Amino acid sequence: MANHITDMRTPLARAKGRGGLSDGVEHWEAERIGAVLLGPLSLWAVVQILRLAGHDRQTILAWAAKPHNAAPLAGMILLAARHMQLGLEVVATDYSRGWRRTAIKLGIRFACLLIAAYGGASIVKILQNRPQADSRG
Repeated sequence: MANHITDMRTPLARAKGRGGLSDGVEHWEAERIGAVLLGPLSLWAVVQILRLAGHDRQTILAWAAKPHNAAPLAGMILLAARHMQLGLEVVATDYSRGWRRTAIKLGIRFACLLIAAYGGASIVKILQNRPQADSRG
């Protein structure tokens, strides 16, 4: 590293390229947007959990098979996985360097993708297996 006396660059020029500066704003905005969207979805989920407490499995599956319940449930699963990924990547960026940072971030992305895929596949399976209304009237 150059000596401050002989280094003619500005402090900003010296700081560029260090840390997560290049994608920091987009990362920060994505975290905040996800948090804002997760707020109402989390409240909805808590209300639904309390409402469904004590019901049997079939009742809960029937509830989840309704599109107006499956859509926010799927949205919450996907948003929570993305929000978790962004938060864990910040920790990895702050506390690791070099190849370890890259490996940890890849592991985080893979794990969060698996969580999102499993949650999404579960919602699809619930929707596919929902009982169909009798069309005979």
